[in-house]
Amino acid sequence: HACDTATDHALHLGLRAGARVLVCSPCCHKELRPQVATPGVLAPLLRHGVFRFTSYPEAWTAAQESNRPILVYATAPNCPHCVRMINETFAASPVKRLATDSFETVYVDRADQPELAAKLKIRYFPTTIVVAPNNQVLDVIEGYVDAATLNQRLKTSFAAHESATRK
Repeated sequence: HACDTATDHALHLGLRAGARVLVCSPCCHKELRPQVATPGVLAPLLRHGVFRFTSYPEAWTAAQESNRPILVYATAPNCPHCVRMINETFAASPVKRLATDSFETVYVDRADQPELAAKLKIRYFPTTIVVAPNNQVLDVIEGYVDAATLNQRLKTSFAAHESATRK
C-alpha cells in the first residue's frame, strides 16, 4: 500500500541520515478507522446513503417482498478504486436515485464477509453484481466504472428484470 511504502521509505531515510529521533504515527485507515465504531443499527443508513443492507440474505428477503433486483457492491479494504467508485460513481445523483429507487442495495466488504465474496465468485474489486429476485445474475461489472456507464448498465439490468417478470 502506498502509505506503507512511504512510511518505510521515510524511516529508511531517517536511519541513513543518522537521525537521533524518528516520530511515527499509524496509518489512519489501517489503524484508527477500525477502532471507530458506528452503532450497528445505524451502519447501513450512515454508510454511503445508497446501500440499505450489509447482509445479502436481508437484501434477498426484501427483494422477494418488493420484486426489485438486488444491487450488490463488493469492496475490499485498502482499495482506492472502490473508494473512488463510492465517492464519485454512486454519489452521482442519477446513479444514487436509480439505485435507491429501483434496487435492493447491499454493500459487501470482503474483510467482513469473505465467505459471501467467495460464493459470489468475486475476482476483482470493486465488483458490482445485479441479481434478480430469483437469484439469476443479470449483470457483473468488474472494476471501477464511471457514473454514466454504471447508470446505463443498471438501466439495462432493470429493464431485463422488468421484461422477465412480465412474461
